[in-house]
Amino acid sequence: MSTIDSEHQLSQWLPPYRPDAIIEEGLLLPGTVMMMFGAAGTWKTMNALHLAYCIAQGIPWFGFQTAPATVLSHQLELPKLLFQTRFLKYKKGNRVTSSNIFFLTPDDDVLLDTTFGLGELARNIEEIQRRAADPKFPVVLILDPLMLYLAGHISDEYDVKKFQHNVNSLRRKYNATFIIIHHARLTRVDAGGQVVDLGAEEIMGSSYWNNWLDTIIRIKLTNPFSGSDTIHVSFGKTRNAQNFLSGFTVKWHRENLIPEVIDRDVVEEDEPSIRGLT
Repeated sequence: MSTIDSEHQLSQWLPPYRPDAIIEEGLLLPGTVMMMFGAAGTWKTMNALHLAYCIAQGIPWFGFQTAPATVLSHQLELPKLLFQTRFLKYKKGNRVTSSNIFFLTPDDDVLLDTTFGLGELARNIEEIQRRAADPKFPVVLILDPLMLYLAGHISDEYDVKKFQHNVNSLRRKYNATFIIIHHARLTRVDAGGQVVDLGAEEIMGSSYWNNWLDTIIRIKLTNPFSGSDTIHVSFGKTRNAQNFLSGFTVKWHRENLIPEVIDRDVVEEDEPSIRGLT
């Protein structure tokens, strides 16, 4: 039951979980929701896998410091054999291993706008908490891709709110943190034939997604006609960040699935300054 705090009680209150950021700069805090979205072919699944290992090991993610957490990579898009093939190639190329990371490719859909799907994911959380290397670590769930976790329509207000309500209940009960992988809407052009780019509003589906999320990371392919292996990562929304965060460009080496930052956006002097990242 929730308690009503006095000023003194609130100032003395301690959270029942580790309060520090999972990814620095306010990008991912315990109990929050991040979305990583982009069009087809933008390496979303591999970026999710890389992010999962960075968090599980507590190593920098493209220059941003992380704190270790127990991670469940829960993916519905790829058959388990195909995901295993990519996983093994990434693991070998990047020489990574962690006892804090778990993987699940369910045999059936897990629909989080239903009571049954909610209960199944709750059981998954409780299992990885029992198996975690450190029971004090916060739990991070990566859901890939969003559209396969809904029985309803991704643009319908009622269906979207039902999904969000269920996820919010897991956040409160387990202090679970969510990273959701999603698609961008189809490209739109104006009357003059110019592409209309609305930034974070390019998320496929209802505007309720954008309003609900704490952090939005957008991925765009920069060389679709010459390798399709270089992406630009930008921050469309950072509700809990204190500073402006600039984007960066990553090249994915196909031969070993090693990602490499090859460029960082320059912030003009009259814009908010940011900490240099290496």
